[in-house]
Amino acid sequence: RSPVGGTVLMADAALTEGGAVTAGQILLEIDPAEAQAAADRASADLQDAEAELRDAHRGLALAQDELVAAEGQVTLRQTAMTRAIDLQTRGVGTAAAVETAELAVSGAQASVLSRRQSLAQAETRLDQTDTRLARARISVTEADRDLADTTVVAAFDGVLSDVTISNGGRI
Repeated sequence: RSPVGGTVLMADAALTEGGAVTAGQILLEIDPAEAQAAADRASADLQDAEAELRDAHRGLALAQDELVAAEGQVTLRQTAMTRAIDLQTRGVGTAAAVETAELAVSGAQASVLSRRQSLAQAETRLDQTDTRLARARISVTEADRDLADTTVVAAFDGVLSDVTISNGGRI
């Protein structure tokens, strides 16, 4: 019994009722066109998944860089706010300048939160892409196996019975 279906291109002359076969003998060949197309599609899907993984890694690196930059902005804004408070304490600065500095710190902190969310999304995308890549590899393995199974070989020596296969037939 063939593990894949298709049109029989070649059936060995021994593939008849009572025919004797030996282990390793090619018994029949099934048209590999469908299996080859499936293998090609699986291979293309694997290439897509690999490209998506590279892109996910770049996206993660970018999200990490953006978070570092946003955290740097918080530090700068806090330094500016400290300076504004110091100036106001000495009577040189104004309450409006301190309020502006406080708002800038708050905005920078909000930006950090946003960047953390972007980083979490980038990490999730990377995890999902890893899973997609694993599935694509499985599909390639299955497609390659199906393609290899278009050539049916006797697993052991024996005499055949209940043979209904012929060239050009479908199995």
